[in-house]
Amino acid sequence: MLTIDQVAKAIQQVPSLSAVVLEVLASFDRENIEIAGLVQKLGQDQGLTARVLRVANSPFYGMSSKVGSIKEAVVVLGFHNVRSLVAAAGIIGQFPETEHPDFDRIGFWQHSIGTAACALVLAKSLGQNQALAFTAGLLHDIGKLALDAYFHEDFQLVLAHRVAEDSTLLEAERTVLGLDHTLVGHELAKRWKFPAAIQLAIRDHHQPESESGPLADLVHVANVLCHALAIGNAGYEMVPHLSSSAWSRLGLDWDTMPALWTETEQQYAGLSLLISE
Repeated sequence: MLTIDQVAKAIQQVPSLSAVVLEVLASFDRENIEIAGLVQKLGQDQGLTARVLRVANSPFYGMSSKVGSIKEAVVVLGFHNVRSLVAAAGIIGQFPETEHPDFDRIGFWQHSIGTAACALVLAKSLGQNQALAFTAGLLHDIGKLALDAYFHEDFQLVLAHRVAEDSTLLEAERTVLGLDHTLVGHELAKRWKFPAAIQLAIRDHHQPESESGPLADLVHVANVLCHALAIGNAGYEMVPHLSSSAWSRLGLDWDTMPALWTETEQQYAGLSLLISE
């Protein structure tokens, strides 16, 4: 069994995000942003730039000429889209690789990016903050990576229990560890000083309550839909329970879902390039 104090101590080992990524995340809550200065800082990080340009030049966006800089990407894709891509690119790869193949790291990121794409599409349709939705969707399962990286043997027991009992990963975590990846992810989100709405969405994405806020509801629905679309590998094949309360609070309509699913899959096709080498 793990305690939250053990988790909090272990998470201190997680590398800090770069200053420019932290500045990008902080800007999600601000209306007045000095875009030119931020774009200039982004362009100085070659690793971030390479990942963002890989997506910007993907067939998904159908550019007639090659996008060669962050500044050009902002012109083509819009600042808000580029900002979300930068946040994603800055977070992917923050965790040390483990030597054991039991946890599907690529499948994990595929599911996370799929959920991010779905959350973005839902947010756009509902008039919510698309950057927050994208980032919260991307990070909703980040606690699994922390468990695999810093409590690897314990997490192996979780994975074995899940297979033996044919349960969800969440149920296996609670049985074996006494806590689950949502609490671990919440601790990590606090360490990285994410906006409060993202912290709550990570903590409550499996069981959103009215006080969790609309972002938690949105990420909950996006996660369930991504499972239903079988995008990536979240560690188990069951489709999680969909909260009717979260669905109602968002005011969603099943009749609009097919079009949103199509757009989600299109978004995922481009965004998946963030995890290609």
